[in-house]
Amino acid sequence: MVSVSLMCLVLLSLWGVRGEVAPNFDNCKMFFFREKPVSGLNIALSTPDETNTQKLVNPEKCLSAYKAASPAYICQTYNNQYYFATLYDRARRIPLYSAYKMDMKAKPERKGSIVNYEPQLVHPELAQNMMNKSRCLREIQNYNKNDCTETEKKYKPNYKLNWSQAVDEDYSSSKGNYTRGHLNPAGHHQQDASQATMTFTNVAPQNPNINNDQWNKYEKNLKNNLTQGCREMYVVTGVVPNKDIVPSKEWLNNRVNVPSHYWNAFCCTDNKNKPLRSGGALCPNTADGQVTEYNTVAELQNVLINEMNFGNNFNIFFNRCQISKGSGSSYLLTLVLFIIFL
Repeated sequence: MVSVSLMCLVLLSLWGVRGEVAPNFDNCKMFFFREKPVSGLNIALSTPDETNTQKLVNPEKCLSAYKAASPAYICQTYNNQYYFATLYDRARRIPLYSAYKMDMKAKPERKGSIVNYEPQLVHPELAQNMMNKSRCLREIQNYNKNDCTETEKKYKPNYKLNWSQAVDEDYSSSKGNYTRGHLNPAGHHQQDASQATMTFTNVAPQNPNINNDQWNKYEKNLKNNLTQGCREMYVVTGVVPNKDIVPSKEWLNNRVNVPSHYWNAFCCTDNKNKPLRSGGALCPNTADGQVTEYNTVAELQNVLINEMNFGNNFNIFFNRCQISKGSGSSYLLTLVLFIIFL
């Protein structure tokens, strides 16, 4: 006979892997250096909250993202596998950052466009995999069969999906002024990992000039040149939100916050997971924006803290990915050998 304690352990383990939108990144902390998520980010957050709900039947169950906390911690799941982590701002409907491990051997690959949505941003009970719009709407429709009448406008699947996150129509409404800017780029991965980046929870409005030119060049240089000598490359790419917390005409479609800047940080490690080097970049989200690169992640953090008001305790990587004594010479030796045998 199975003991009660054993049954409890089984139930707890199932709960631990139950879904991807959670109160923390415990299920996908492997995408952060030393499994330490970004900390101390001090960006004012608010949670979108429906008004005029007193006449609704069962709003606690049937409203999208009812009193859900912002931000949402998303372990991005595609075909039942975790591929990267995203901190998603529900109120602004943009990711604040995505963290991933680069596939340094991947050939540049991008198939299709941004098509996937996060069903658990609508209701935490829905499926954990990202999925396209039609499948996501079916998920919501099936959920609604349990006491959520769709005669209520706010309970209709399309309304719920649009309320919970940015959708394709938000970007289409910009008439080319803003594109879907990847935080975790498809070109840093291959196959399913590349496809997993094609979700609206991994993109924010980005000026087409920097998306197609300056930022694109930086992403390619990061993969093609800055990974030399690395055993692992931990990357975090984020945005600096527009200061308006409440939706305004400055937002995309009056729904999606348009970031003022894009930033990137990387931590290159050796075969013992010790830092070899770090760095980063910052670029204004404007037509004439130029990428400023930093030789260490500490330099980038100082700018984000002092000029972008990210908070004095903001830390992208554990111990700022500082190079320990002796690692510098080890990296130089590795680089010299790499050049010799090139």
